[in-house]
Parts: sequence; structure tokens; C-alpha cells
Amino acid sequence: MVGLAAVVGALLGVIAVRLVVWLPQGIDERLEQPPWTRQATRPALLVALGTALGLVLGLLVPSGVDLALGLVLVAVLLPAVAIDIAWRIVPDTLVVTGVVGALVVLALGRPEALVDHLLAAAIAGGLALGVALVSRGGFGLGDVKLVAMFGIAIGPSLPLAIVIGFGVAVLVALPVLLLRGRRATVPLVPFLAVGALVAVTGQLAGYFVL
Repeated sequence: MVGLAAVVGALLGVIAVRLVVWLPQGIDERLEQPPWTRQATRPALLVALGTALGLVLGLLVPSGVDLALGLVLVAVLLPAVAIDIAWRIVPDTLVVTGVVGALVVLALGRPEALVDHLLAAAIAGGLALGVALVSRGGFGLGDVKLVAMFGIAIGPSLPLAIVIGFGVAVLVALPVLLLRGRRATVPLVPFLAVGALVAVTGQLAGYFVL
């Protein structure tokens, strides 16, 4: 299972190479960042990360269903992280893909958990929308949709993903804001991705259940 997960992760990296070029086109809200941010879209990096994430998930997840959910997250987050770093947007296509993929996996492999996962998505999405409304641009609607998608994929373990994601984001954002001023922007998706991928492995999830 570990080898297969690594192969699938590599294939998802290959797909991400095309998506990071194609998806941002035509999105008016995209904000072009400094040239160095394009390093996040490099093909070799995406394929290597996909392979590594597949390998880690294959080693750590407790079941085949969790592995499938983890790979759905990788399929979404590989391009989403690169695009957020380079353009500060989260394409709806990726969010929809994650929702559909996670629902299919749950319906086939863990149908009894569908209600709990949908409830987690509704609660998380509502709370994230509230944050977006009061943050004045610091937390975008793309981030809101992504968090709701995490609820479907991760379910009751979502609080763990949020705690880790925002905790790491704060640690990184504070020095950036101090050095570059309040106008500096920090991509949030990479940090949310870390939290989501840790949560889907099931590690420590029992301490953060809705």
C-alpha cells in the first residue's frame, strides 16, 4: 500500500504541474506576487512533493479509506498551495474536486460517517465565513470554501487541522509582518494544508473532536 500511495502521489504531482498553469488563467481576483514565488510551481518540486506526501500517508494512515481521503487532499492541495503562493487565490475547481472526491470515498468506504463529515463541513464553513466577514480581506472566500471542504474530507478531526494550520500561520506571519509592514500578505493555504494532512493521518485526532 505504501508503494502504491507513493506512485499515486507522484501522478498527482504530474497533474498538478498542468493545473498550476491552467487554473489561474482568467481569474480576475488573482494578485501577482514577486517572481520568486513561481518556484512553488516548478514541475520537479510538485512531483517530488506528491511522491513524498503519498509515501508519508501510506506509512501513517490507519486505513485504506483514510488513505484515499488523504490522497484526495493531496490532489487538491498540491496545486492549491502553489497557486496561493504565486497568485493568492484558491480556484473553485479544486474545492469542488475535493468535495466530490471525498464524498465518493465516504459513500463507498465509510457511509456511516457521511453525516458527521457533512456536519463538520457546515460548522467549519459557517465559522470560517464569519472570520472572513470580520477580517477585511485577511481571510478570503477561497479559504472559507477550502475549510468547508476539509470538513467533508476530515470530519470530526477538523479542529486539529485548524489548530495546527492557524498556529503555524501565526508563527510565520508575525515576523513577516514585522519585517515588511502591515501591507504584506501571507498565503494561508500552505499552513491549512499542513494541518489537514496531519489530521487525516489520525495522529492526535482524539484530542480535537467536534
